[in-house]
Amino acid sequence: MKKLSPNKFAVLGLAAACASVLVWSRQAPAPQASSQAPAPGDSSSVLAAAPSAATAGLRPVAYVAPTPRTPAQAKLGGGQLLEAVQSFAASPAARSAAAAAGSGGPASGSAARSAATAAAQIAALDRAGVPGRWREGEKVKVSVGLALSFDELQNPSLLERASHALRDTLLAQGVSASAINGSPALEALVPLDKLEWVAGLSEVATVGLKAMAEPVAYTEGADASALNTLRAFGNSTVVAQALRRELRGDGLTIAIMDQFGDNNGQVAALQAGDNWPAAARLTKIASPAGAFGYSGQSHGNAVTEIVYDIAPNASFRAYDVSGSDAAWVSGVQNAANLNSQNVPQGEPRAQVITASLGFGYPFSPGDGSTSNSEFKGLYDAIAAAAANGAIVLNAAGNHGQHYWDADSTAGAGANVYQNFGAANLNPDGSARPSNVMLLLPTAGVLGQPAAQAQCTPVGLAEPSASDWSLFAALGWNDWQSATNATDADYRLELVRWRDAVPQRVFDWSTWTWINPTPAGWVQVSSSDSAQNGGAGQRPVELVNYKAPQADATALCNNAFAGAPNIRGGIFGVRILRKTAGAANFLRIMGSKAIDPEFRSNERSLLPPSDSASVITVAAISAATSALESYSSRGPVLAAGGARPAGQAAGNAKPDLASFAVVSTESSAGFNGTSAATPHAAALALLGLQHQRQLTDATVPAALPANATAAQKAQRETALRQRRVDLADLTYDSLVKVAATGGNDLGAAGFDSSFGNGRLKFHAQSAACLLASTYDARYRALLPVQAQGQKSYDTLAQENSVACAAAAAAAVAR
Repeated sequence: MKKLSPNKFAVLGLAAACASVLVWSRQAPAPQASSQAPAPGDSSSVLAAAPSAATAGLRPVAYVAPTPRTPAQAKLGGGQLLEAVQSFAASPAARSAAAAAGSGGPASGSAARSAATAAAQIAALDRAGVPGRWREGEKVKVSVGLALSFDELQNPSLLERASHALRDTLLAQGVSASAINGSPALEALVPLDKLEWVAGLSEVATVGLKAMAEPVAYTEGADASALNTLRAFGNSTVVAQALRRELRGDGLTIAIMDQFGDNNGQVAALQAGDNWPAAARLTKIASPAGAFGYSGQSHGNAVTEIVYDIAPNASFRAYDVSGSDAAWVSGVQNAANLNSQNVPQGEPRAQVITASLGFGYPFSPGDGSTSNSEFKGLYDAIAAAAANGAIVLNAAGNHGQHYWDADSTAGAGANVYQNFGAANLNPDGSARPSNVMLLLPTAGVLGQPAAQAQCTPVGLAEPSASDWSLFAALGWNDWQSATNATDADYRLELVRWRDAVPQRVFDWSTWTWINPTPAGWVQVSSSDSAQNGGAGQRPVELVNYKAPQADATALCNNAFAGAPNIRGGIFGVRILRKTAGAANFLRIMGSKAIDPEFRSNERSLLPPSDSASVITVAAISAATSALESYSSRGPVLAAGGARPAGQAAGNAKPDLASFAVVSTESSAGFNGTSAATPHAAALALLGLQHQRQLTDATVPAALPANATAAQKAQRETALRQRRVDLADLTYDSLVKVAATGGNDLGAAGFDSSFGNGRLKFHAQSAACLLASTYDARYRALLPVQAQGQKSYDTLAQENSVACAAAAAAAVAR
């Protein structure tokens, strides 16, 4: 892996920041034909000729939240998808398509698929502000939820049948859809004009914008981990002579779930420079969305570089999950050797599975369980992988600064706005309503003056428009269970600051009159899905709005010095509690570019890092061991997503911290928990290799050729338990290292930021590993002791004392 000098790293970081500004371009709203031009001599008009900068951003019509007109539309929620569907239905192209299709079903005739119809759908999606990342032409990337009860979800066979039946129904109508193994939702790419038809199917409970796994990235880390100290343990005298070798991953396999780039020869170049495993040690598994590396993402390339640095003799399985969350689920099942219903089919193909991915959505309870979350299949696959003896790691997430939570505002009445409780000011200096929380661009990214730090760029072209979309996802603790239906109802509203219009003016961009209006907050989008106890409903709302230039405000003029042509707007969110007397624990997650104004660092773990079946990794600086401010923190939430009272018994998070801010050939200055997690995963692989050395004498002998089915089943059960014991032993030994020898950073003992501590191998680390090996829980892995040897109890005690004696001063922080 290429190491860059600090100066080169700084220059590359600056260049990337500048490039992100330069890719923006102005995107004016399309003119709309109208017969309401200003009458000759009309003195009320202050604009007599062409539009000016003072009026180019005016929005003449106030936003009105769409109201479902059919039962099918009710399943789309009250937000952007519903707005787009209704907008398209009102267009001339839609009426022409309907006439062409006649009674032939869901607008499936060739005449209905005309270019004019597709253009009208795209225009409707633009008007609703759906960002480009969730679209392919006139098609929208959505999650289609199954209308199944909680009890039905507990039956894997029934769930699989229902999921595949709905998939086949969609495919038969030309709708691209994939089942997500074990989840009560499908991912689909649906033309806008078929969206209402999809929602109208009796098997469908909800349709919403798809939750997408995203890289949690923002090596020096091998050295910072004291890798050579760990590698040397493989040659220690406690290892049988015939098994001694430096720990480099021999005989083991690691699976990497990520997004890779190989559309321009990147993998071959990395292999030629000995930065990636050679073909003989590498298995590449492509995403269903395209060939391996089709997306061109360097993220997974950099992750693999880190693992290869630490464990170069291991075998690698690289799973490209770009564009398909279902691929992550099936990838875990394949790596752990599970079938589609998570039944083990033998020994895992990979002993360690790592993912530097997470969902920046509160679309699961956050308590380590799944309820009817669309992530259920992923959580269940991870749990089954661990139960088959695989060590599974996941990044904690980078939402330490992008998260807010609080108890809902009390009151017996309905339609009560959330009180954010801060006496702040409006952009013009007047008192701001307590029910508006600003959405702010991430500090330091855009370089605005302090007075304009709340300005977000608007009117951008893709892909920048998606990067800076106004994203806010709301969740609360009313998940479906055997004793609970989702019936606490909330609405999430997106608002913007509108400039005052002191007199009546004519807006040439839309060819309409604008009457005088005062400055203030106006709604521009909303999300209002049904939460009334119906099957398949979830306590979540999502706004993901691409702001047009019409949302600009004069207060943000010249906010972006590096891009003077880019205009800015000021945005916020409101939460309306619609259910009388409901009391819930509310959570909002923003994107990595847009932050909630009021933030909670704790409880910001991204799914699936709250699972008890994963080792959750936080990020610290490779140079200073300081916690990275973005690193998501624990604890996991209480049952059902309620506010926790401390760490959960048996599921304290994060588990440990490892190193970020490192340089790779693929990504200079590779940062985030994305970088920390592969360090920990590779070190866990070496730790497992060492424990296998120490317990090799008790590997069960092979069965004779004439073994009975009962003997084979008994041996497989014993081998599976052995794999689980070795995985648990490896985890315990890593935790002992992380908690000793100066690695206990932050508050004394376990804490919500560093977990058990920093994974760095110190002078007494060998004793820490042996203390775990000799622990009474793992005696089944050890041979019977010969006469005169020290007892395992004595060895465990001696090594525990030596491990604990590694003073905090022994290793510099």
